[in-house]
Amino acid sequence: MTRVINLLYVNLGLALLQAVLTFVFYAQLVAYQAHGSAEAYSVFENTTWIRPVAVSLVSLIYVGIARKLRAGSRATYIRVVVIAVVGSLGLAYAISTGQFPLWMETLMGAQAVVLVGLFVAAMQPSVRTLFAKPRSTGLDCW
Repeated sequence: MTRVINLLYVNLGLALLQAVLTFVFYAQLVAYQAHGSAEAYSVFENTTWIRPVAVSLVSLIYVGIARKLRAGSRATYIRVVVIAVVGSLGLAYAISTGQFPLWMETLMGAQAVVLVGLFVAAMQPSVRTLFAKPRSTGLDCW
């Protein structure tokens, strides 16, 4: 269980690092994405800040997720598995678009690897047992 929570926080740390670097290198990132097009520059100028702000807000939720995992919440466990799968696929797609500079793709790749590790850790029998669905006794219908 500790490994799952640690990987959750590593993922959060990488996402926050990416958010900070996006703010620091905002102008260069927008210029890279626009490829010299003034129209595209305007679009990216208005949308590039959305991801780091969203990541910053989600970071507050991660603390609650870790707390609920420690408390044994099955619903939170399922959310963590979904985050790992959807997040790694989303990052792989983002990398494949070629819209980001190498430093950002590298961070995204590292984050995707952590999310795959999170999935693998969450699927370990010892962890799955902690969040197993309660078995019915057969007397539930009365």
